[in-house]
Amino acid sequence: MLKTDKQEKLIAQLLKDTVIVFAMSESTVMLGNLIDGILISKFLGTDAIAAFGLTLPYQKFTVMLPIIIALGMQVLCSKSLGAGDLREANRIFSLAATVTFGLGVLMTAGTFLFTQPILDLLGVEEGLGNIVGMTADYLRAYSLSLPAMALGAVFMPLMQLDCDRQRTVVAITSLSICNVICDAISIFVLEGGMWGIGIATTISYFLELGILSMHFLKPEANFAYMPKEISLKFLGEMLLIGLPIIFGRAAAILQKGFFNRMAIFLAGGVGMAVYAVIGNFASLLYVIPKSFGSATQMISGILIGEQDRNSILRLIKIALKYSLIISLATAVAVFWAAPLIADVYIPNDPTANQMLVEAIQLFIAFLPLSIIGEVFQYFYMAYGRFKLTSALLVASNIGFSVPIVLLLKPHFGIAALWLALPLNAAAYLLTIFFIACRHCGRITFRLEDYLLLPDDFGAAEDKQLDMTVTSKAEVLGLSERTQTFCESQGIDTRRSMFAGICIEEMAGNIVDYGFGDGKKHFVDVRVIVDGEQVIIRLRDDCRPFDPKKQVELYNSEDPTAHIGIRLCRKIATEFNYINVLKLNNLIIKI
Repeated sequence: MLKTDKQEKLIAQLLKDTVIVFAMSESTVMLGNLIDGILISKFLGTDAIAAFGLTLPYQKFTVMLPIIIALGMQVLCSKSLGAGDLREANRIFSLAATVTFGLGVLMTAGTFLFTQPILDLLGVEEGLGNIVGMTADYLRAYSLSLPAMALGAVFMPLMQLDCDRQRTVVAITSLSICNVICDAISIFVLEGGMWGIGIATTISYFLELGILSMHFLKPEANFAYMPKEISLKFLGEMLLIGLPIIFGRAAAILQKGFFNRMAIFLAGGVGMAVYAVIGNFASLLYVIPKSFGSATQMISGILIGEQDRNSILRLIKIALKYSLIISLATAVAVFWAAPLIADVYIPNDPTANQMLVEAIQLFIAFLPLSIIGEVFQYFYMAYGRFKLTSALLVASNIGFSVPIVLLLKPHFGIAALWLALPLNAAAYLLTIFFIACRHCGRITFRLEDYLLLPDDFGAAEDKQLDMTVTSKAEVLGLSERTQTFCESQGIDTRRSMFAGICIEEMAGNIVDYGFGDGKKHFVDVRVIVDGEQVIIRLRDDCRPFDPKKQVELYNSEDPTAHIGIRLCRKIATEFNYINVLKLNNLIIKI
């Protein structure tokens, strides 16, 4: 029980730290849209916010491919780092950075060359009056930000993997402040209209990119841009991992276009303005499920690489628990604050204001429902169930929501759009329930069954040994326990003894070096017997310490320095270290 409690605390802390960073990185695009939306609706009028809303499908489309590649990079880099292969992780990153920046440049050029066809696809018709010109202005100015936005999508998860969370905070804070200042200058000084709002967004994203880029000047940075190491062989894997996002984003664009047209059909320009506000505000709320999903995906990617079934189950339990608590509290707060939120967006139009209050109070029920589906969806993507997640995303964006709106609109009018969001999330969860029951061949409510893991995933319980060290005294018994376990699995006495020596030596070294700062620390030890091979993984939350580098530093001066590490390296067939997610990870194979 004590061991389980320690592991759960570790996973909970790791999830919390990762969620915070992802929440800030996800909020980059969302926060920029939110600030733009509030200022546009408050100072530029209803036509301007309607124009802004009409560009949302375009905004989703232009970030689709960069986000897909960034997601594929994140998953592949996590697995490479989990295996201790930093060189491969750098090759993957370099390819992702090159491709996404190139895509950003091409999309900017395409927006200027094909503005009118884009407006036609967005449903921007001449009968909308001033909205047409405002939409075109914003499209062109916003498109200039796409190269920075695309490359930023790659850099953001890298800051988490490379233990530079503070830079993410600084970058996003700077983006937000810059966006507000530039928007204000455009509105009150330059009277730049929608073009000025788009330029403000562009300046903000390039500032953010500059701050993130400074990470690679740090001497301790693990990641580096290596253009000579770029290999296109990883591109196919990235796109395959992002396949669900391709289908999901395409379906979301179609959904957004359908909802735009329905809003105009049911309530004219006022309906479009209210729907644009709902989309703008919902994008900020969606940071919560997206952050928990992304954090779950990143951590589970490492655990999947380690074939650690028990830790994966603990991760999903903790993610669901905390995400539900946060989302329920947020939903209640938003419901009661709906009139205040409506006054922020639309203070001077009573009809639109009241419609917005009702819309917020109806649609907010989606949040607790969607967060459950998001955690499962991102885990399925981390595991590689691309067809399943693709089908789920298409069903969620088109298969459920469109029929719901068509069925409800004769009875509820424009409110059908707001009701569709929570009902769509409920249908998504029901679908996952049926899939899990079919997978198991029975009706099931066991969380483990919903992970859809094959029976042979991970080492058998009797083939693995888990231990946690929190003090020097607990190190002393590791060698004997390890040797006894290995011998019980048929490993010869000599290699069983070597495994015990390696664990006791390395765990003791971690305690001696990392436990002296007055804080509580741990060393998590896992031993797996895979056929004739013994695999040892030591993980700790102390300051970074690469045993391989320590040996190299003192190699020529003192042959007795770090003699324990030297011995372990000589015994091992593989000896790999990596610091990821602010955790030291050492993998030893004997």
